[in-house]
Amino acid sequence: MEVNSKLRDLILNTHVPLVLDQFPLKWACFDGSLHDWCKRFDQEATCLPAFELMALADSSTPQWERKRTKSCQQLNMEQFLRKYDVLKEEHTHWAAYQYKKADEVPLSCRSGIDFSSFGFLDNGNDYRFWLGSEQANTPCHYDTFGVNIVVQVHGCKSWLLFPPETPLQSTRIPYEETSVYCLENFYAPDPAKIQSYEHLGRQAYHCNLQPGDVLIVPRNWWHYVEAKSTSLSVNYWVPLKVDTDLMLDEFLVMHIVESFVRGESNQVKQYLLNPNQLDNVSTKPSDLFAQFEQAVQNLESGQSSRHLYDTDYISQADWKTLLNSINLSVRPLEVMPHEEYKMLLNANSKRFRAAANPPETTPISSTCELLVSSMCDPRVIAEMKREFFRRLGKSNSL
Repeated sequence: MEVNSKLRDLILNTHVPLVLDQFPLKWACFDGSLHDWCKRFDQEATCLPAFELMALADSSTPQWERKRTKSCQQLNMEQFLRKYDVLKEEHTHWAAYQYKKADEVPLSCRSGIDFSSFGFLDNGNDYRFWLGSEQANTPCHYDTFGVNIVVQVHGCKSWLLFPPETPLQSTRIPYEETSVYCLENFYAPDPAKIQSYEHLGRQAYHCNLQPGDVLIVPRNWWHYVEAKSTSLSVNYWVPLKVDTDLMLDEFLVMHIVESFVRGESNQVKQYLLNPNQLDNVSTKPSDLFAQFEQAVQNLESGQSSRHLYDTDYISQADWKTLLNSINLSVRPLEVMPHEEYKMLLNANSKRFRAAANPPETTPISSTCELLVSSMCDPRVIAEMKREFFRRLGKSNSL
């Protein structure tokens, strides 16, 4: 069996995160240093990159994307490196250019990228770029679709991961179609509440991803990601057959959230929706219902415009045999030592600055926020979907 076929089977059947140490990728666009990549970007880009800024002192809640601002001083890539390569005492913000589609990046800065080395031949340009300074982070969440392949190109990133069953406080505010966030603030835990985080350490996995390393995040695993130095990474979500079923869940969630924002002020919309969702609100419910009906038909017929992959098609015993037979450094992560987890929490809690950064002003009541999160809870959505298919099956048999 070829190495890339073995890797594909490992990736699609793993139940824990995997690290591929110093994986031998030869992507032409990353020859040279990060400075070389940024210089090519500046030479070929038709417009300046839009960097997001986030206040380092913002610690009352997770550093939600809605709280970030655009840089008032437009920077090119080389200026970003000069200004943010090392965060110093005078810095008040971190900066990032992240979650960027391939077609948003100049051709020479993505030349040679493909995921065939991992056994996935048909990814096209369906991957994302993540560039950020030290402390640039993504609040803890899980991806609703796919298995995540993350290639660390430059710098170092800390990944704190939890399995799907971990009792984190899920929320759909801010709403994003492809992510479910939690309320725990791993960037700067409140020292007064840190004990409520400690029991999670029994299920915490951790790695510091170095240049040349690859991380495999299994489907629905929670993860908090933070750059430990100026970092560039690329990721690809492997589309799965089980995703077609989850799409129906997301249509139901989308309808619930949109029913709360339709006709509301921009302030309410900007609070409830992640920035990348603001332009995607359906003009009327019937538009969304038409998409839902098409998704139901596709699920029943097995049709999809993309190649979708099976998961969990080999036993864990066979998976371990396969892992031992592969001629690469593939390392399943294990639960981190509890003392290390506590040290990480305590170190991050030193960032908490309640006085410097008062709680975020909310344009809706806490009762309304709880209602949205309760209605969108995965267990509630799953029950709604089961009832829908029960009625659909009964109507089809009449």
